[in-house]
Amino acid sequence: MANNKGTTCSKVQSHEMLPVQILEKGVFRFDCSVHDRNNASPSISFKNSKHRDTPITNCHVNPTYTPTFECDMGEQRVNIKLPSGTSFYGTGEVSGQLERTGKRIFTWNTDAFNYDVETTSLYQSHPWILAVLPDGKAFGVLADTTRRCEIDLTKESNIKIIAPSSYPLITFGPFSSPADVLMSFSRAVGNYGSLHLSFPVDLNIFYVST
Repeated sequence: MANNKGTTCSKVQSHEMLPVQILEKGVFRFDCSVHDRNNASPSISFKNSKHRDTPITNCHVNPTYTPTFECDMGEQRVNIKLPSGTSFYGTGEVSGQLERTGKRIFTWNTDAFNYDVETTSLYQSHPWILAVLPDGKAFGVLADTTRRCEIDLTKESNIKIIAPSSYPLITFGPFSSPADVLMSFSRAVGNYGSLHLSFPVDLNIFYVST
């Protein structure tokens, strides 16, 4: 793994992100550098912000997929390459089909009166992707930021997230099914219907597991 301890996302970089396991087995937080990890803003996505910032030490596994990043002009650009044939869901309130594969979505709330199938920003913004792998397993990705994000799913089996730097990336799994990913995700951010205002999940992804 590249040594990113001095990386501050102030100039173009190309490295693997640094993982630390949090919350429970299979859940990882990734940052561009130790500096970025130590100076990240508190999470408003997690039900308990401390859970995102506290490594767990009783489980020693390595992440299956490690994101890479580049930083340029104040933007953090993250890429995660997944197996060929992966399909994508989630991404918040977006018009059109439930499956988001091939789409580019912007998490930027708008009063989208009279929207159509081409509208990619509606009333809620959730930088969350549920990836269903070709073997039936599933993988979740959360960009833990309140800033405007571009979620680019146009490249086959690849997730690209662009937002003002820097922000932690949280991954869930891969687990055996979409339902297992969503259960792990809900333990992080809270259950649907709670009063946790920053709950970063859209109802659409729950249809995947029904």
